[in-house]
Amino acid sequence: MKRFADLAFLRRLALSSLVAMLLSGLFAQDIAVGTWRTHFSYKNAQHLVSTPDKIFCASETGLFSRDLLSGETRKLSKVDGLSDVGISAMAYNDNQNVLVLGYRSGFVDFVFEDRIRSISDLAKSSLNVDKTINDIAFTQTRTYLATDLGVIVVNTASGQIVENFIQIGAGGNEVRVLEIISQNNSLIIRTDEGIQSGNLDQNLLDFSNWNMYVGTAGFSSLTLASDNLFALSGERLMQLNSSWADTGVDLPASATRIFNVNNQLVTSDKNGILYEFSGSGFDQLATTQSSAVNAIVSIDGQFFLADGMDGLQDVEGNSLSPDGPISDIFSNFRVLENNLYGFHAPSPFSYAGNVQYPFYSFFSNGRWEITSIEGFTNVSDVAIMNGNRYFSSIGDGLYDEFNEEIITDIPQSSSSLDTVITALAGGDQLWVSSFSNNNPLHILGSDNVWSSFTSTQLFDNEFLTIDISEFGVAWLGSSSGTITVFEPFEENADIISTSDGLPSAFIDVDISVEDNAWVGTSKGPAVFDNASFIFSFSEALRPSFEGRTLFEDQSINAVLTDGGNRIWFGTNNGLWVFDENVSKQVAVFNESNSPLPSNRIIQLDYNSRNGEVFVLTDNGMVSYRSASSIGQEVHQNVNIFPNPVRPNYDGLVGLTGLANNVNIKVTDINGNLVQELDANGGSSSWDLTYQNGGKVSTGVYLFFSSTSSGEETYVGKIAVIR
Repeated sequence: MKRFADLAFLRRLALSSLVAMLLSGLFAQDIAVGTWRTHFSYKNAQHLVSTPDKIFCASETGLFSRDLLSGETRKLSKVDGLSDVGISAMAYNDNQNVLVLGYRSGFVDFVFEDRIRSISDLAKSSLNVDKTINDIAFTQTRTYLATDLGVIVVNTASGQIVENFIQIGAGGNEVRVLEIISQNNSLIIRTDEGIQSGNLDQNLLDFSNWNMYVGTAGFSSLTLASDNLFALSGERLMQLNSSWADTGVDLPASATRIFNVNNQLVTSDKNGILYEFSGSGFDQLATTQSSAVNAIVSIDGQFFLADGMDGLQDVEGNSLSPDGPISDIFSNFRVLENNLYGFHAPSPFSYAGNVQYPFYSFFSNGRWEITSIEGFTNVSDVAIMNGNRYFSSIGDGLYDEFNEEIITDIPQSSSSLDTVITALAGGDQLWVSSFSNNNPLHILGSDNVWSSFTSTQLFDNEFLTIDISEFGVAWLGSSSGTITVFEPFEENADIISTSDGLPSAFIDVDISVEDNAWVGTSKGPAVFDNASFIFSFSEALRPSFEGRTLFEDQSINAVLTDGGNRIWFGTNNGLWVFDENVSKQVAVFNESNSPLPSNRIIQLDYNSRNGEVFVLTDNGMVSYRSASSIGQEVHQNVNIFPNPVRPNYDGLVGLTGLANNVNIKVTDINGNLVQELDANGGSSSWDLTYQNGGKVSTGVYLFFSSTSSGEETYVGKIAVIR
């Protein structure tokens, strides 16, 4: 075997830091190479259940638990083994200690203490119906799922479907089952035809064994409380005795739902007041800070509320939710200097001056914050010029953070900046896109002098994106589906459209580290070599893979190039990764094989320092730690992660901060070659194997990284504990 260093030196190097490495923890802000994390909002809380030691709360896309003793919250998702996102029903069976989750897609998860058992029959069926799990009920051994097809009966312990009660409406009609309750060996269901009940000792496959309650077609909010069944008819409270009867009691003003809270009937109004039904009316129970209550639980006299705007709360209005963005819907997001900025601005097409949304979402060091800029709303983008951050707005212009100044007009110029700004780009100068303005592009130079350019010069005035090539050529993506390329100093401009080889209307552009412009269109991708020399070479190339045009006639909603010059395509059928020549398919991620919450990718961005790719879908945001980053000429702040490798870890070890495209040799402390790696830009990864494929054993291993010339080198170390 080859030896790469003096053995005594290697042993000293290893032993001097081994103890410190064993005691060190993982960097909280990082995830391992090849792994995912979610970035869901927990503001729109929809469902809430309690178990003996936890509360579980589901938002539009997220799920989390809160420990009742410690107050610790834990996010739960497909990363942890759940089947899907978008929980539509949730219930806890205390007899079998199982949390049951029903999804809008039709998936069902049975979450036990030590395992998750999933049912996918409905979700994967070819039935052309809404597959949402509407509600869940239990008997001693069975779980009953209310769906638009009817009632699905599941053996709780085995997770096997044992019966389907379908066509159980009047005369055997198909009915949508919206709510379901189990009481006294009977099922009570609310359908789109009304309320009906069936005794479980009878054959409930036969519609004639269901009892139909006349006059209940308009009822809602079926609830069991105090061992009685209640429902709403408009704002009037109804109760089942031998038949459904009017209690003569109206809900409090602005209340719309009723809840079972510790077997008591409770409601809530928009002012946050909780009321309890006394038998003759509703009496005030508690005052909260919640105005959009979707669910309530009470534990030892303390109320917990699932609020549709502010997440999980206590009665004092304290947030009990984990960190996350303010919404799963982003108008745009941007990754700059290891931080992510998420924006929730109105569309420039519909903006009429009547929307002022003050917040944006900010992700840094592994945590989300919700923040704002005083007097500056509808934030739409961010850029950094010479170390200073600038924010744009749909309606409020431009914000200069260093000077704490809102700019709506260009100083000492007859040109108006206007206030609807859709995109920014930074660097040595600031590029500003002013939407539907006679001067749609403005540039602030490093000398603090503004330049403005007219729609006549640029062929358009509705630019949505700005990308800058290596030598300062702007690629301006327009709402018209064309791209204007513009070099401001010579004032060269041209328009790129289908006549130049674009397959169809432009959707997204990204310029690679090698200065190639990749364009996503509604009918596939195209690439322009040498984005800075577009005025000399303007013909688009259509990439091909395995002898066929790549993604022909498929929408490329987002395109991204990483530090290793690999290309990531966001489509309506998942996320696809290819090498720089599109000769090798590196990876394909979709709902079925990854934590992606949806196959429809909307936007991509990239942390060039650690290789984390952020993926926005129509069902929320997730991120994936790739083995790439943008490399520099020298090694800078090299990070080896995780380090040490713990006994239960079976993933990849990532290296970031490497010089560009270096070669890395991995050795043991005796200098024996273990593995050889190549960097993707400034990052690489090791799968903890020898060259023969076998797993390495406990020990200290060294990384020797060098450029092809050998002038730039680095030596690092890692402890592996098996």
